[in-house]
Amino acid sequence: MLKNIFNRRTLLDLVIYLIVPLLIWNTCRALLGDYFAMLLSTVPGVIYTFFTFIKEKQFSVTGLFILGTMVIGSIMDIYSKTAHQMLWNYVYLNIGLVTFWCLTMLAGRPMAMYFFIDYAFLHGVPKTHTRVLYRKMPYFRYFMLLTGFLALRDLTDAFLRIFLIHHYDVEGFNKIKVISQVYSTITTFLFIYGIVLIIKKIQFYKNNSLKEVQ
Repeated sequence: MLKNIFNRRTLLDLVIYLIVPLLIWNTCRALLGDYFAMLLSTVPGVIYTFFTFIKEKQFSVTGLFILGTMVIGSIMDIYSKTAHQMLWNYVYLNIGLVTFWCLTMLAGRPMAMYFFIDYAFLHGVPKTHTRVLYRKMPYFRYFMLLTGFLALRDLTDAFLRIFLIHHYDVEGFNKIKVISQVYSTITTFLFIYGIVLIIKKIQFYKNNSLKEVQ
């Protein structure tokens, strides 16, 4: 699973979210200025995310969550008045996500559980079945831990960006973009690894349950 994800998506994601924005920033900055060059550098990622959403028909909690964060981030960028403010938007968005993850955990509805419900549905498992099953132990504990990881990831990302902004500011946009993207890629793979472990756990308990019935 990890190999398939790496082969199919990682390279394209790095091109769209890292290389293309850096090319736009470095070629358009002198002509457009810091703010408009930075705003333009976000456009490829927005378009790519939107068309991926449509192509893969992600009309689910997972898809709507991704689209929602993209729209919120885009609105924040459009209403920013300076490139410096745009750098801080990522920090504010991360803090908002940390709050969101924690609230879903406190409400007893960890967001990771809904990601898994959508994943299982794509593989033919009815949502009415997984909504009941995944709220039982030990599955529910796994989803709480995975949602907690997402909160920790966004919290550490926020602190990293704060440090980078204070250290490099707009003049160091290239370094900020590269460092933050590398960190995002690493934590994404850790998240995917956690997903793989949980899927194996689910399969393990499912197989044991079938043996008990037999």
